[in-house]
Amino acid sequence: MNEINVTTKSQYLSEHRDFRIWLQQQFTSRCKRNPKYSLRAFAQMLKMDASSVSQIFAGKRKASTRVISKICDTLSAGPVLKTVFLNEAKAKFKNSKYKVTDKKAAFELLAEDAFAVISEWYHFAILELANVNDFKSQASWCANVLGISTAEAQIAIERLKRLSLMKEEDGRLIRTNRLLTNFKPGITSSAHKNLQRQILKMAIEAIDHVDAEDKDITCMTMAIDIKKIPAARKVISKFRRELTEFLEEGSRSQVYQLAIQLYPISKRTNKEVSDEY
Repeated sequence: MNEINVTTKSQYLSEHRDFRIWLQQQFTSRCKRNPKYSLRAFAQMLKMDASSVSQIFAGKRKASTRVISKICDTLSAGPVLKTVFLNEAKAKFKNSKYKVTDKKAAFELLAEDAFAVISEWYHFAILELANVNDFKSQASWCANVLGISTAEAQIAIERLKRLSLMKEEDGRLIRTNRLLTNFKPGITSSAHKNLQRQILKMAIEAIDHVDAEDKDITCMTMAIDIKKIPAARKVISKFRRELTEFLEEGSRSQVYQLAIQLYPISKRTNKEVSDEY
């Protein structure tokens, strides 16, 4: 079970300080526009060999300041972002002999870097696929089941492993934490809004492409007491978790997504406004 809600400003800024994540996103964005786009083509554009780019993606090779500068110029990163990446690289090199082992620091790293996990819907989908009975650890299998490119699946798996949300045991990918949430009342972000748009778009596509017996897409229109909205959100949150626990019991064969929308379709009346002040 995963509860997806918000990212914080610090998470957003952290993602833009990590050259490796930014480079991965440059590649995956091209894969989205062209499913046949390959790592080899990306490396050729950067005038690098594919193995070197792959090693940078996987964190097995540190990009030098020269390489970072060259890639930023090729991909038109802009002077501000380029400077941020170069400064981060220099700082990491300077402090590379120090190793952080504090558990609290490791936990904070996950929070700072969470944007990389939740910015695209399929990260959480891959986490849930690991709970399916016939799950296969290959990126190509995940890509086929989710309808994304193998490159997107491979990079997503690498991110999940780097954030310690997945790990390999005896050649098999497994989850390291079953329950995840990023909920913080009253706070939203551009990253989360983008995720919400993805989820709603998938729900719209399900209207035409998913059989009636495999879905439940309904709505209710009601005149309400707006003062009850905070309590209603708590009821929805409780319902979400209870329904998820109910559905996860038994044999798991497929990944589903539960999206609940509660929103106004009329403006507040003058009386309602005057009552509140």
